Amino acid sequence: MIVCSCNVFSDHQVRSVVVKEKRMPRMSEVYACLGCSAQCGRCVHAIKRIMDERPGSVHPTAIMH
Repeated sequence: MIVCSCNVFSDHQVRSVVVKEKRMPRMSEVYACLGCSAQCGRCVHAIKRIMDERPGSVHPTAIMH
C-alpha cells in the first residue's frame, strides 16, 4: 500500500528501513533512507504506526509509572 503519495513509497519500503536499523530510526532517518524528505506530512501517522509495529518497540501504553 502506498503510504506517502508525495514521495510515492509503500508500507513495505518503510518496514524494510525500520527492520534493518539496529535501533529505532527517527522519522527523518526513515525519509532519508528512502531518498526523500517529508512534504505535506499526511503520511507521518502511518509511518509512526509502522514503526510502532517493530518487534521490541516500546509502546507508550506499555510504560508503567
